[in-house]
Amino acid sequence: MDRYAAIKRGSSALLILFVVFVFVMCALFLILYGAHVYTTIRDRVESDFTHRMGVSYITNKLRASDAEGGVSVNGGGSSLRLSSEPDDPSPLYIHIYLFDGNIMEYISEDSEVSDPSNGEVIMAADFFNVQTISGGLRVNVGIESETISYTVSLKSYYHEE
Repeated sequence: MDRYAAIKRGSSALLILFVVFVFVMCALFLILYGAHVYTTIRDRVESDFTHRMGVSYITNKLRASDAEGGVSVNGGGSSLRLSSEPDDPSPLYIHIYLFDGNIMEYISEDSEVSDPSNGEVIMAADFFNVQTISGGLRVNVGIESETISYTVSLKSYYHEE
């Protein structure tokens, strides 16, 4: 009988070890899966934040230059030229354009961009297009196979159409 009891105790211990092993593996899998989900969510939130900040920056630049002659669409809608003081005899111009996969900002005293690579990166984008509409501008930004389209109402554009 002792031999049968010893085998029974041994198989019970083995069963307990197996259950603990399965529990540990499930917990490890759950931790790894949770880390993957967290990383995915964090990357998406960071990407959304970067895109929102870039779009918000462009919108604020447009609104800050909202005066007669302060905002002009150039290059068939591929770039913007902003002037904070259109009546100033020597104003500073802010150029916003797409160059090498980035929306760039270039500040100069010239009304044209001399070297587009010298601009500061606002955000990464696949395309950038601005259309004049009644009462403002329609801005389209392509980011990672997604298009962000929004309208910026400008007081200086209400008289044109």
